[in-house]
Amino acid sequence: MQIRNSIIGILLATVMFTSLPVFGGDSPAEINQRIGTGDPEVGKDLSAMCQGCHGEDGNSVVPTFPKLSGQWADYIQKQFREFQNGARTDPTMSDMALSVGEFPELFDIAAYFASQKLMEGPVTEDPSVLAPYRRGEKLFIEGNADSGAFRCIKCHGEHGMGTPLNNPLFPIIGGQHKDYLVKQLTDFKRSDRDNDRSGMMMLIAGRLSDSEIEDLAIYLANKEPVYKTVFEEKTLRIKGTNFKVGSAKLQKTARTQLNAIVEYANRVPDANFEIFGYTDSTGSLELNMKLSLVRAELVANYLINKGVAAERIITKGMGPENPIADNATESGRRENRRVELRSVHKESKKVRTN
Repeated sequence: MQIRNSIIGILLATVMFTSLPVFGGDSPAEINQRIGTGDPEVGKDLSAMCQGCHGEDGNSVVPTFPKLSGQWADYIQKQFREFQNGARTDPTMSDMALSVGEFPELFDIAAYFASQKLMEGPVTEDPSVLAPYRRGEKLFIEGNADSGAFRCIKCHGEHGMGTPLNNPLFPIIGGQHKDYLVKQLTDFKRSDRDNDRSGMMMLIAGRLSDSEIEDLAIYLANKEPVYKTVFEEKTLRIKGTNFKVGSAKLQKTARTQLNAIVEYANRVPDANFEIFGYTDSTGSLELNMKLSLVRAELVANYLINKGVAAERIITKGMGPENPIADNATESGRRENRRVELRSVHKESKKVRTN
């Protein structure tokens, strides 16, 4: 065990102190590197059964089935052979792997998926994703000095998209399904999966907390969030602001979304915010106008207390205007008691109404 840990330490030291890897891409030369010795054209027909789970082009639609599009052919071959010999197990793949008996067939199948465009994740506009995305990005690039978690970028390249070296030790993981990434990291952490060479991934994953695994998976599964369009092109309805009748108390469920707005404000310093408070149609118009402004100010004060400058925020009480549901029902009135927010450019900023 001591010898094995020493070997792992040498491998990790080599990875940690070599030059930063370069982003892999889809140029003809890079695709040629990925496909190995197989024939992609032959592999397309041979991979028909694989396509049922992994997608015709290797982009599976089921989040528990990994994407294979653009993956190193050597890595696909390695995993496939280990499903065949039992070094790696899965109820579905272990049986499927036995259906391929000849190595040339495996090389062609792997070459077909490797020849496809690199897998990629969606561009998220979900505000709740912004904070964990940034935490995952920091961990992926910098590691965690306190726990000893290593920098993933050193092996897997920028945003997990590989390097221009066909190295089956280090798969492409950027753009992979979040659920699949969480499961594999968790399996490595628990030693339920141990087919990586020298036990490197078991050691690395073992130093990650469950929340760090979740953050890493969110970062890798998504493209860079489009901050400029998350709030600017549409009004965002703040969850957790469906107030009780006559109330201006912010619910705890609003914090996730509001914290994401704070993150957005920190990342986009030229963005300002308009916050609109609303009521249902019950009560006097005068009272509702005042109450709706108080509700808008409640959200504004939360952002200000989190460090967003007050001069970047405009608040307005809209009263019962612009209902989004039927005020004749209790559920509709609850929906109408809300706060909405949108981002504006500095040049269009107005003076706060309070």
